Amino acid sequence: MTLRGYLGKFLTGGKTPSPGPAASDPEPATGPEEPSGPVVHHLGFDIPRRLAWRTGTLPDFTTVSQKHMVTLRRFGALEQARHIVEIGCGVGRDAISLIPLLPPEGSYLGIDIMPDSIAWAQGHITPRDPRFSFVHFDVADKQHNPGGTETMQDHRIPRAPGSTDLVYLFSVFTHMFPADLAQYLRDFARILRPGGHVVATMFVITEGLPAHLLRIGGGGARNLTFRHEIEPGFFHNDPAVVPGATAYALSRLEQEAAAAGLEVTRFALGAWSRSGPPETTGQDVVVFTRP
Repeated sequence: MTLRGYLGKFLTGGKTPSPGPAASDPEPATGPEEPSGPVVHHLGFDIPRRLAWRTGTLPDFTTVSQKHMVTLRRFGALEQARHIVEIGCGVGRDAISLIPLLPPEGSYLGIDIMPDSIAWAQGHITPRDPRFSFVHFDVADKQHNPGGTETMQDHRIPRAPGSTDLVYLFSVFTHMFPADLAQYLRDFARILRPGGHVVATMFVITEGLPAHLLRIGGGGARNLTFRHEIEPGFFHNDPAVVPGATAYALSRLEQEAAAAGLEVTRFALGAWSRSGPPETTGQDVVVFTRP
């Protein structure tokens, strides 16, 4: 079977889905499968360690979230955002960091496919601050939601058209296939107000980057090479690991954005690829804006 045939069911939006919005850190740490101990203390919340670990690396759980806030200020005009959506919120780590930053009239919606994480956020964050709400997408994923029965094509973000100032995704498009990415961009365009932004950390393939990655033995903590171009502008790191790590050419992202009614307004080179002076640590940052 050809590589394209091997991945074809994912590219065509088949019933074996690419993963949904499960939270993860840009450069996951290596180590034990699950740290011991009962809770992680995060800005006044005691989060079950097993859930915190599934959202992000330990022990830098809070530090990473603080870096996320810096990224949102720098690329997403966080100070002006009143109504925010996070895709891949996990247990609500960044939601908690946003509590003192969100204006009194603001709102936050977090979405994830991990049911236990969403249940904890609904039971512990929302009662303390009703501006924050959380929704579970029951998307099948063998790692994060093995009991799921749906695909991303079954879901739309529960926000009214033109109601949202900022959408963000940290390390979600890094394992997403084109049909789901295109759907998300369309839904972002629907819910964003004119001038609203999407901030996404992801892997972006620029001119000559695959050859460079092969020369240096791969980029990032997992030595990614993205040497398999499945279709124009869409790259996969290792066909033996599906869904695995994915990347997009900037030109492909611009095409997908235009088709959805968005524009790519900013690209910031991340340090993962070691391909030039980075503008940010970890993954690349792409900003989409609704005209």
